Amino acid sequence: MLAYADVRPSDTVAGVPVNFTLIPVDDAPDVLAEYAGLVASDGTVLWERNGAEHVAMASTTKIMTAVIAIENFDPNTPVYVTYGAANTEGTSAGLQEGDTATMRDMLIGLLVPSGNDAAVCIAENVAGTEFAFVDMMNAKAAALGMKNTHFANSHGLDDDEHYTTVQDYYLLTRYAMTLPLFREIVAMREATIHIGGREETFSSTNVLWDYMPDVIGIKTGTEVNAGYCLIAGAARNGVELYAIIFHSGGYEDASNAWFRFEDAQTLLEWGFKHYRQVELINSSQLVGTMGLSDWVDKSVEVYASHPVTVATFDYKGSINQEITLTDWSGAIHQGEKVGSIVWSQNGEILATDDLIAATNEPAPGFFEGLSIWWTRLLGGCSGDAAHQSTEILLPNTIDISTPTPEASTDTPTATG
Repeated sequence: MLAYADVRPSDTVAGVPVNFTLIPVDDAPDVLAEYAGLVASDGTVLWERNGAEHVAMASTTKIMTAVIAIENFDPNTPVYVTYGAANTEGTSAGLQEGDTATMRDMLIGLLVPSGNDAAVCIAENVAGTEFAFVDMMNAKAAALGMKNTHFANSHGLDDDEHYTTVQDYYLLTRYAMTLPLFREIVAMREATIHIGGREETFSSTNVLWDYMPDVIGIKTGTEVNAGYCLIAGAARNGVELYAIIFHSGGYEDASNAWFRFEDAQTLLEWGFKHYRQVELINSSQLVGTMGLSDWVDKSVEVYASHPVTVATFDYKGSINQEITLTDWSGAIHQGEKVGSIVWSQNGEILATDDLIAATNEPAPGFFEGLSIWWTRLLGGCSGDAAHQSTEILLPNTIDISTPTPEASTDTPTATG
């Protein structure tokens, strides 16, 4: 019997079903959402629930709407609001027929208050009709590798032909967050824009900022089939994570609205605890000493050519360090490559770096060479080593199992 109702054996950590002999039950994420995932900006999937199953995505659809607009329309160009756009059902940016605004302001109306009217306005101005715009959305989804996604509209209102998967939204979210204008807008907690000669001020529908630090956006969604949804991003200590939340509490009960924020907070904080930057080596760290085969008693200190830090997931186990040094003869110069170091985790290479000599050492001269030859001849008779041995000072593995201290995890309160 599970200790938590919403920690499930089918949940996966790093692609492996939860196994409580490896992952303590009190550390596995406890979330309500039926479809959810946690992914790093580099594409590393940390945790997932029902990630390949079709699900409605509500207004998180507008992530793709914004991507298409940003890539196909000048943000400073005015757009025009038609009767159809102004009268789109659902959430609204307050558009009126005949209004004009820049595309940038319309994107704010799309992403901050989640205006369905702004979605249709954008679609009509970019492609002529919403139908043609939806074709562009589906083409972009295919280009991004979203193989189990189909868009039927630009806003996210329920439609049987409008669906995605958590796994596909990893791809869309990571891509959208590479677009500077998109990142700028979804990071707005409040925004004032100019539409039709008047000012409109909006507050973001994403209130995760109120409950945890380091939030960077991005988009909420609410619909009957989709329930309460949230795509949430946060960045901390050089790591950027995205929580994908679909159907976190049923739409039939408005008090369920806050669960998506709690789920996102749970996943993000868990992610920052276990997926973090680890310094593998720095340039002042002595790797070892390398014996010079032309000499009897000389060696050089060896260092990494660059400091190396990587983001890594502690549940994948310790990091292996494989060091290779060259059998060196002849002169050697400071900074010359003498070997390599490879870091891997669970069979996957994380990083590599060159190893370099710290000092200059000449090759033996003629008379030095004769002396070395004679010393080795005598040493061979007595069993002495022919030259200085090579010594590696670093361990074979780096233990990353000890987590960093957890950040504050205040529990969200209900929101609309």
